[in-house]
Amino acid sequence: MKLRSPRVLIRPWESHDDDVADTWPPYNDPFDPLWNLPRPSSFGGSVWHTFLENGARRQSWAVEDAGGALIGRISLREIDRQRGQARLGVTFAAPYVGRGLGTEALTLFLDYYFGALDYRLLVLDVAAPNVRAVRCYTRLGFQYVESDWRNVGVLFDRRVLDQPMYAPLRRHFRDDMRGLKVEFFEMRLCREEWIQRRAPVGLHG
Repeated sequence: MKLRSPRVLIRPWESHDDDVADTWPPYNDPFDPLWNLPRPSSFGGSVWHTFLENGARRQSWAVEDAGGALIGRISLREIDRQRGQARLGVTFAAPYVGRGLGTEALTLFLDYYFGALDYRLLVLDVAAPNVRAVRCYTRLGFQYVESDWRNVGVLFDRRVLDQPMYAPLRRHFRDDMRGLKVEFFEMRLCREEWIQRRAPVGLHG
């Protein structure tokens, strides 16, 4: 399976892609430690839940640019074929963020997901302070469902919230007895909504 658009190609993830992804430069963003915080689960973080998240119920695809460079990864987890739904994961290398490549790749992938793969619903969770990602998902038609709050962990320096430039993001953080927490948005997109947006008067990538 290979999906092509003018600037990107999507293909199945291969083992050697892990080595390439390990060479991607880090993000120059103080909020980067928040992007992949684990999602709360009724399984309580058990070994069985870890298997469900990372084992047999996960699929991944590589995203390449027009020159053949590996620039991103799109994954599905919590795959439930009976209910026709899965959870989306997206990672793009820092040098390729902010150029519209993520939106282009996701548009291509969503056509495949709701078309050839015949899923009915796609859900995702995204850190609320990740404004660029939230804007991308909203533009693609994902709708807010609810929020959950997660511990920021030891890698995040909370002092960055004191900087005036980050004042608009402070509403996505709160303290409780267990420390500082950050808001995550749960979002969803239904096949019918995507098909409607892809009509001639709708989204074109």
